[in-house]
Amino acid sequence: MSPALKQIEQQAFQLSATERELLANHLFQSIHPNLTGADEAWLALADERYQAFKSGKEPALAESEFFDAIEEELGWN
Repeated sequence: MSPALKQIEQQAFQLSATERELLANHLFQSIHPNLTGADEAWLALADERYQAFKSGKEPALAESEFFDAIEEELGWN
């Protein structure tokens, strides 16, 4: 890692989590600018669900519960 990059990284770690997330998103968008509206909607939904899980608003499913629900949805059981 170059000295300049190391310095930027140290400065970035001094930002709040929200600011780091925003910065990371801007950097990602600069590398992958062709995300479609659907991609952005899926990313927003995934983030919303992850935040709900982290905050305890949505419980996690056990692996067996997850696959049972998928199989039921697909009519495989």
